[in-house]
Amino acid sequence: MPDDGAAAGAYRAAAGRRPGRPRPPAEPLPTATGSAALLAPYLTGLPDAARSCGPAELARLGSVAVDLAASLPAARLGEQDALPVETRKAALLARINAFIDHNLADPWLRPAAIAAHHHISVRTLHTLFRNAPEPVAATVRRRRLQRSHADLTDPALRHRTIGETAARWGFRNPADFNRAFRAACGVSPSEARERAQNAKDLGTGC
Repeated sequence: MPDDGAAAGAYRAAAGRRPGRPRPPAEPLPTATGSAALLAPYLTGLPDAARSCGPAELARLGSVAVDLAASLPAARLGEQDALPVETRKAALLARINAFIDHNLADPWLRPAAIAAHHHISVRTLHTLFRNAPEPVAATVRRRRLQRSHADLTDPALRHRTIGETAARWGFRNPADFNRAFRAACGVSPSEARERAQNAKDLGTGC
């Protein structure tokens, strides 16, 4: 589980609780940008995610929540350097994951573009994902395939062609999409849609 003592120390440091430094005035933190914008939906979705997690993954999810919370006063006061290195890395990784989710439709969402947007090198980006379940490029592909599967099995989107669905989620080459989809889901895109139409594959993913 996350080290609450370390997190509290990081919070105090970030909030300016240093010898000889006056206590900053109490004021609400902005919630629409930065770590605060990530923290609220993260905490909202945490109970559902926890139901399918083992102890190790649950501890990691809790650590991310603590790191995001600790980064709030740091970002507000310009004291990011007061936070532990691991806390800064976890907060940056959370921002990167949110950026990926928001830009899956962009066919140019590649490691170089992701790194440039966050003002880090591609090497640093790969290092951040070293302890993640999969590399950054695999993360992008998996999430695109998950969104594609959800659209293909949604009766409300039956009018959309498979090619349109692929393009909507950043796949420029239909043949590459078909191969990746079959490898991840075990069936072709057309088979996934047919199963959903026959009510055999509703609620499942790839």
